[in-house]
Amino acid sequence: MAINIHRNLWFVKWLKNIFFISVLLSSCTIPRQFKYQNGKKKKAAFTRPFVFKNNIEVKGGNFTADEKINLVQRLLGQLDDSSKTTITDAFFFIHYIDNPPAYDSGYSAVSARNMKASMMHLGYYKSTVDFHADTSTYEKQKRVTVTYTVNVGVPTLIDTVSYQFTNPEMEQLALNTKSKSFLAKGNPISKDNVLNETGRLVELFRNNGYYKFTSDDIKVIGDTTAAILTNASDDPFESLALLEQAKDAKNKPTIKLTLITNPVSDTDRLKKYYVNNIYIYPDFQPTDTLNKTQFRDTVTQKNGYIIRYHKKLFRTGFLARNIYLKKGDVYNQDNYAKTINSFSNTGVWQSVLVQIDEKNKSTDSVGKVDIIIQLFPTKKYGFETNVEASYSSNSSVNTIGAVTTGDLLGLSVNASLQNRNVHKEAIKMTHAINAGVEFNLDELNTNQRINSNELGYTNTISFPRIIKPVKWFVSDKKKLISQESFINSSVSYVNRIQLFKMQNFGLAFGGKWVSAAHPNRTKILKLLNVEFSYLYDQTDSFRNTIDSFPYLNYSFNTALVMGEEFSYSSTFSKHPNRLRNFKANIEESGLIYGSVFGLFKNYMRKFVKADVDYTYTTTHRLSANVIHLFGGLGIPLSKSDTTLPFFEQYYGGGANSMRGWPIRGIGIGGQPLPPYDPTGNTFAIRTGDIKLEFNYEYRHDLFQLIPNSVAVKGALFADIGNIWDYKNNHTGPGYDTLQFQFSNLYKELGADIGAGLRFDFNYFLIRFDMGLRVKRPDITENDGWQFPDITFDNIFKRGVVVPDPANPGQTINDDRYRAWRYENLNFSIGINYPFQ
Repeated sequence: MAINIHRNLWFVKWLKNIFFISVLLSSCTIPRQFKYQNGKKKKAAFTRPFVFKNNIEVKGGNFTADEKINLVQRLLGQLDDSSKTTITDAFFFIHYIDNPPAYDSGYSAVSARNMKASMMHLGYYKSTVDFHADTSTYEKQKRVTVTYTVNVGVPTLIDTVSYQFTNPEMEQLALNTKSKSFLAKGNPISKDNVLNETGRLVELFRNNGYYKFTSDDIKVIGDTTAAILTNASDDPFESLALLEQAKDAKNKPTIKLTLITNPVSDTDRLKKYYVNNIYIYPDFQPTDTLNKTQFRDTVTQKNGYIIRYHKKLFRTGFLARNIYLKKGDVYNQDNYAKTINSFSNTGVWQSVLVQIDEKNKSTDSVGKVDIIIQLFPTKKYGFETNVEASYSSNSSVNTIGAVTTGDLLGLSVNASLQNRNVHKEAIKMTHAINAGVEFNLDELNTNQRINSNELGYTNTISFPRIIKPVKWFVSDKKKLISQESFINSSVSYVNRIQLFKMQNFGLAFGGKWVSAAHPNRTKILKLLNVEFSYLYDQTDSFRNTIDSFPYLNYSFNTALVMGEEFSYSSTFSKHPNRLRNFKANIEESGLIYGSVFGLFKNYMRKFVKADVDYTYTTTHRLSANVIHLFGGLGIPLSKSDTTLPFFEQYYGGGANSMRGWPIRGIGIGGQPLPPYDPTGNTFAIRTGDIKLEFNYEYRHDLFQLIPNSVAVKGALFADIGNIWDYKNNHTGPGYDTLQFQFSNLYKELGADIGAGLRFDFNYFLIRFDMGLRVKRPDITENDGWQFPDITFDNIFKRGVVVPDPANPGQTINDDRYRAWRYENLNFSIGINYPFQ
């Protein structure tokens, strides 16, 4: 009988790796208790039963799976402090219970009462909570598991909602907005909804002049009496029917709610207020006093604002545009908040203080208030500078030819100067300059110590409002909570020594805004988006390298992009532990401006490009799950264009993408990887017109390295995706799988799994990720699925010395381990979390 040895070895490797992963994923829980003696921490034995675990069983109720999980978490929060266990994790699979409390049934009873009260707040007035304790012995430890059984019962539903306020206008306002009420007929009565409705009414009344009104002025009363039992009848059959209805009402309890005015001693709390004078102090100083410091006065002709200042640092029209309150108007709390936010968002004041001064007398039927706006200016100019350094060792991804092999050290200097108040209207202008150089540290290349250098300048002008012609595309101009227009320009020079030189120019003009109707949605429109890349002084070695990879001939070329771009992003959460981020972008080049600027037709690239990005995050007390999806498509429209310009193409790999591959290291399609070359003479930069990607990441807190300063966190992740070309313009071996074809999608998808560590410094986070390729699009066997042989040597060893078969008696360095890592593994370093 024939035995397939290779297949058996492959199966053994699978079993070994599965066993290795199973050990990692298995978990155990270890109680820890410490005492201090003579200033030293010592372990103490567990001499009495202690709380090892708390379980909650929920019975009854019509809950979804997510609602039930949230309910259990809510009930766990009701545990008495002397019944709680504090669990800390180490390396995912080891859990410690620090200082577990001694078990006391009295504290469990208190916890049960707290849970019952919490259920009442959710509208379950007839719920019951029981508990029982089970004790087990483990290595002389008496571990107590307390199980709380919560019978939720039947929720009390709202029968009717009515408003009875002593002020007729307030009552009418409540009735007119009843459709927005948090209390609706047929819904369960809960404490949260009662508080939300009270808050809604307070906000409603304050936006209609009742600025002194508070939640203390509203009282909610309920009536759960079964009205049918109060109806007397001499007919025995009718009485039986009424009793049956009463029984049915008991099984389906309801409540009638009435919101009334709570009696107040201060009648001004129910008085309507109007805006009187509005005072603006645009350069108020900490040493100034409103009634003592001398100011110069200006009164605006249009709105009657009174501006008092030391120096005229800001234009009158600019100040007026940021005020949403007007003299004579009914006081509106939302406009008050919008005024504060508008001044704060300009960035020219370090502090904004808005005071309200009542001017009415208690005998007046209506009230008047003065609005006093005190603005504390920040410094007009700001200067920043920083130095960055990077190091890479013999990369096989970023090299072209032997001139760039070896250990690389990059240094760059960045400096910026910002004027925060151009034209006295909070227009910001930022000048930024950057210079960088890349050194070759390899001793083998002593003739060339510098690989490349670059110099760039960027100018950014930001207007604190939407200006024409962007304004023509904003539908709701009068109800924006955030708005900005910008003009960005940049020039740069790059010299890749002995390869090529490149000059880049960029120009963008557009606007960014957020409407009050949808405060979680941001829109960015670039009416003009220009990118010009001019490649020249190409050396023969560079051209020979490019000619060896036909799909790069178009990418490395002089190109001009001139068009428009629109971006949309939103962040929304219907649940406090779930966050959704959605981004969409669409742009074009050459369709409109290409016909206008015929002078540049030789360089103009015509294309349309669109992509979407979606992230779904669920957070728990110590962990989080993140799902990320990305899809992008670029279509070159000119017959002479084979792909998008290089700087517009998509790529995969790196710290924020397919983490099992280096940046720009995966694809295109099923294109094979170049053979591993220890000299680094491998060119593997991959970019494409189409990108599909799915990412999953499980994050978990591990421990505090430095309390309140540095936390260590872990992550497990999986990535699936690849990039492709849109057109099929390449022929020859190895290039027949570059174009996207749906029939080949499964075969050409890459996949990786991995783990990482994160060091959270509160203000920023550094992460280290190790990704392992489990499906390679360049392998046809098993549709690319594999499980690489994980060994200590493969992951950590540099190489082995073996006899040189070509030169007897001599040895060479066998790079089998480096080759294995090149084909299967990738290590990346990133700043902050991916997929934010």
